Formats: sequence, structure tokens, C-alpha cells
Amino acid sequence: MKKILIIEDDQKIAMVLEIRFHANGYESVTARNSNLGATLARSATPDLIILDISLPDGNGLNLAKQLKLQPETKTIPIIFVTASKDSKLRESAMMMGIAGLVEKPYDLEELLETVRLSLREIGDSARYPAPSGARTQSNRQSKQILIIEDDQKIAFALAVRLNSSGYKTSTAYDALTGVSAAIKDPPDLVLLDISMPAGNGFTVAERIQTLSLTPIPIIFLTASKQPGFRQRANELQAAGYFEKPYEPGELLNAIQAALSE
Repeated sequence: MKKILIIEDDQKIAMVLEIRFHANGYESVTARNSNLGATLARSATPDLIILDISLPDGNGLNLAKQLKLQPETKTIPIIFVTASKDSKLRESAMMMGIAGLVEKPYDLEELLETVRLSLREIGDSARYPAPSGARTQSNRQSKQILIIEDDQKIAFALAVRLNSSGYKTSTAYDALTGVSAAIKDPPDLVLLDISMPAGNGFTVAERIQTLSLTPIPIIFLTASKQPGFRQRANELQAAGYFEKPYEPGELLNAIQAALSE
């Protein structure tokens, strides 16, 4: 049973989260302020932390920085919850290696999805099982492709197409969880949308390239026609660049070439 530490000063919100987490098989413990939160992060050994940015006795960002510096807490995934719309907050969170950011008022199912992704409880076989015919493609079955795309319909369609071609897939719907997923469980290739609500794809690519121990091929996807985008992708040594709508067959060919199949 995975344990979640909820650092939230609003008791009603904290109670709702506790009930929902318990109903989904998680154990939870709650702190109403940053001081108690820091103590429980060390003593309760949680598997994940839900951290409200605005706390009565301190800033959630400062607490997260503190936890990331301490040996006993630095590897615990942290998900920010906030009412702020500040884009700089998202960028700061990504640079800190935060696993996710959910804006208030949030959908509980969206938060649960982010929790599962952060705990790596959603794999491709659970979400997008490959058809039996694809299992014979043993050379592809071992290849993992991470799809970072905020449009869930597009992400689902990509995953289904790739699974039917024999690849394994995992999905992240924003920049923060995308970077976190790429670093925690490095894929063989990343399909990366350029325009996302939690940061642009070029920043995500730079973070992945900087933090990855080995190079990961990245193929950019975008609906933009800006000529500077293609040039920037080339500067980042992208394995491919596709403008939406693109031909699925051409994308598969680019994936095969990037994976040297």
C-alpha cells in the first residue's frame, strides 16, 4: 500500500483527499503546515507528497526546495497543488524536478491520474494493451516510447497506433510529468508536443537532455507553422519534426529510423 503525505492547510480539502485516496487503495497522512509537513516527510516515509503552494507558515516552493536537498526526502515525488496561474511557477517547478502541478479547483480524477503517473503505476500494458499480433514483433516489444502530449485524444490515438505496431508506450499530459517520467524511467524515444500548458516542448527537451545519463531520441510534434520552431528543433538535434496533421506512416518511419530498426 503506497503512502501519500498531504500537506494542505484547508482541512476540508485535506479530508476529501484522504477519503478519495483511501478509496483508491492508498494510505495517507496529513500535515496542516510546512513545519509539520517537513517533519512527516522525514519520519512517515511517504511514497509521494501532495504539497499546497500556499501555506500559513511558509511557502510551498521553499519547503519543496528543502525536501529536495535532504538525503532522506530528495527522491520522494512531489505534486504541487495551487490556485496560481503564474507560468513562472510552472517553470520553477519543472526546474526543481517536481513530478506534477495541478491547479485548483482541480478534478479529483485528474489528480489521481497524476498520482498514478508519478508513482509509475500506469504502464502501457495497463492503459493501451497491444494486440496479440503485435507480440510477435519481439524487436519492437522491448522498445518504450514516452508520449508527452496535453491533448488526451491525440495521446490516446498515438498510443493505440504505436501499440498496434508492437511498441510499448507511456503517456504524460504536461511538461512537468513528462520530464519526471523521462528521467525516472528513461524511454527509448520521446514523442514531444511543442505547445503545452505547463511549459513548451523545447524547454522539456533541454531538461531531458541535461538530466538523462544517456541520449534519448526526441521527435517533436506541433500544430504551429512558425519557421523558427523547426530551426530550434534542429539545434536540439531532434530525431524528427512533424507538423499536425501528419501522416502516421511517415511518423512510424521516423520512429524506426531513430531507433535504428
